[in-house]
Amino acid sequence: MKFCTIVFSSLFLFLVLVAVGCDNSGRDDGSRGGGKKPDMASSPYDLAWTPLPSGTDDAGMQQSQCVNLQCQQQVCSGGGDTTVTGSVYDPAGTTPLYNVIVYVPNSSPAPFTTGATCDQCGALASGDPITTALTDNKGQFTLKNVPVGSNIPLVIQLGKWRTQTTIPSVPACVSTPLDAGATSLPKNHTLGDIPKMAIATGSADPFECLLLKMGVDASEITEPGGTGRISFYKGEHSPGTTISAQTPSATQLYGNLTTLMQYDVVMLPCEGGEYDQSTGRDNIGAYVNAGGRVFTTHYSYDWWHYTNSPFEKVGMIWSPELGDNYNNAAGIQGVLNTSFPKGMAFAQWLIAAGVSAASPMGQLNIIQDRHDITGANPMYAQEWITYDYGSNKGGKGVQHMTFNTPLDAPPDDMGVPQYCGRAVYSDFHVAQAEADKSKPFPTACQSGPLTDQEKALVFMLFDLSSCVQSDQTNPIP
Repeated sequence: MKFCTIVFSSLFLFLVLVAVGCDNSGRDDGSRGGGKKPDMASSPYDLAWTPLPSGTDDAGMQQSQCVNLQCQQQVCSGGGDTTVTGSVYDPAGTTPLYNVIVYVPNSSPAPFTTGATCDQCGALASGDPITTALTDNKGQFTLKNVPVGSNIPLVIQLGKWRTQTTIPSVPACVSTPLDAGATSLPKNHTLGDIPKMAIATGSADPFECLLLKMGVDASEITEPGGTGRISFYKGEHSPGTTISAQTPSATQLYGNLTTLMQYDVVMLPCEGGEYDQSTGRDNIGAYVNAGGRVFTTHYSYDWWHYTNSPFEKVGMIWSPELGDNYNNAAGIQGVLNTSFPKGMAFAQWLIAAGVSAASPMGQLNIIQDRHDITGANPMYAQEWITYDYGSNKGGKGVQHMTFNTPLDAPPDDMGVPQYCGRAVYSDFHVAQAEADKSKPFPTACQSGPLTDQEKALVFMLFDLSSCVQSDQTNPIP
């Protein structure tokens, strides 16, 4: 009797499935599976349509079902594909960006957690991506197997920079190019997500002006407690521009670890001299080891190079104030290190970003260079740009290097170090002429196109914001 009941139940379920599968009125809507076609004007995450599953088990019973936008992915005949192509740009919409993840989410992306966190690559791409791509060294991407229909959601993300938009229409089995206006990172927080950042201005490096030149709205750069995503402090020893007489000292930033940990990225540009940074050195070290990102330039090596510094070993030899060509108006031709994947991509990206003839492939024209370190320790740091000053000026100089933290990060089960944070050291910076320190920010800043070395700094700032992984491997989403 039990056997008969099982057979009858199975037969009944089979007849029900056949009846549902045949309820198409003989129509073929071009989708995978049957069922009622969705209302494309509705939310892409609220589809009532569930086509019949394509998978079957050994007994011929269908077993799997698509979910939401997966139901609008189509198999094209003749090996074709439904693709979306485009280029991703900085907030100004002019400089292409490398290693940006572009994807179609299958659910609503989650809000970001603000502040230093130990995030691994892939962890921030929320919303159950169903097709993903990374921008190449020209800032270009191709998404494959894109869902067909109207108002297809699209996420453009680099670290905690994120633009969410919709593609008005994606026709089946052809390529849909996107307009550049829809694929730029946000210039203000009303247009998308911007990491929570802090800058402590330095008298010798108007890095704050670079933020404006790459397209960030001035309204996003405010004194702490303001509405902007970038908090503005003045350097403790020799500050650069200020917003007002109330612009707080950077000691309020790095003198308190709790405050520091609220930021995703911290920028500490050169203050024009080597100073005792003991007010915040331990906190900066704890911050970057916990997943913070730190950008330092020239004399800001004093955050890494000091007596008993745990970061001393990122450099083979720190030799501050060796001979340089700082006063040579023509600058130097920095040599790009193309021996590692990101290094090669950087060299190719500079050409795509439109550097001048002064920076041919494999070189970067650097104005107001400095010479403070003769080599990065390959066990801990990566050299990106170097220059040989000759024996009379101290030989090789590292113009740009990066390192992941903790320096001796424990490995995972596959032997891969579990890095959390990242730091940049650049021995060149934004030219001092870019700011008139007699005026308040932002009117102090000069306008105009990015210079060659500013483009390099933009690349490095966005690279700093991206997920942390070894520089010796190709980027992964």
